[in-house]
Amino acid sequence: MASAKKPMPKSGASKKPFWTTGRAALTLIVVGLLVALGGLASCNSSEVTNPPAANAPANKSAANPPSRTAPPLPAVINLPQEVRDQSLKTLDGESLKLADYKDKVLVINIWATWCGPCRLEMPDLVKIDNEYKSRGLVVLGLATTYNERDDPVHVREYVRAQKVPYKIIWDDGTLARPLVQLVQGRSVIPQSFVISRDGRIVKHFTGYSELSTPQLMRQAIEEALNEKGKA
Repeated sequence: MASAKKPMPKSGASKKPFWTTGRAALTLIVVGLLVALGGLASCNSSEVTNPPAANAPANKSAANPPSRTAPPLPAVINLPQEVRDQSLKTLDGESLKLADYKDKVLVINIWATWCGPCRLEMPDLVKIDNEYKSRGLVVLGLATTYNERDDPVHVREYVRAQKVPYKIIWDDGTLARPLVQLVQGRSVIPQSFVISRDGRIVKHFTGYSELSTPQLMRQAIEEALNEKGKA
């Protein structure tokens, strides 16, 4: 009696799809952990902080060398007096200079209306301003002409809609450029600088993390406000 032949499996029928339910779930968990643990976000600024020389080759890696080749930052970063004495304008046309706040601790935040992380960070800066201004903190926002297409009206309307209480400097790079260069920073926003009463950059933040940036900024502000021998 002839035995029945078993049907041959179709080509590829035994192969399992790569994205099984288990693998998809595991991938989502890993991505969630990375977001929770990191969460640092930033936007590219329209301005090149350190433009190459006119005869330099158009090479991105040469204009922006990797961080591992960058020289270490000095232990103390002092704002040059010429930067502190530089005349600046606010969105409302008021003149000011950083030297006007020599007895204050400063937080200077470089931002833009179109930058998502900047918009997320702004409520935290408003809270910090409200919490610490009675103890000698001054928060200054810094909006740049090149990031805002030279449209101060739009920026002014945005600031008013968000009920931002602190002053916004309308800057053509006069302040933003030396600040970023002093810390050998990159052309990204937001960037924030905590500056002591005697003009030292005591903390620099690049990007924004909802989980870590506000806490670390408060810590730096507390340390700057509590420095011994300072007014």
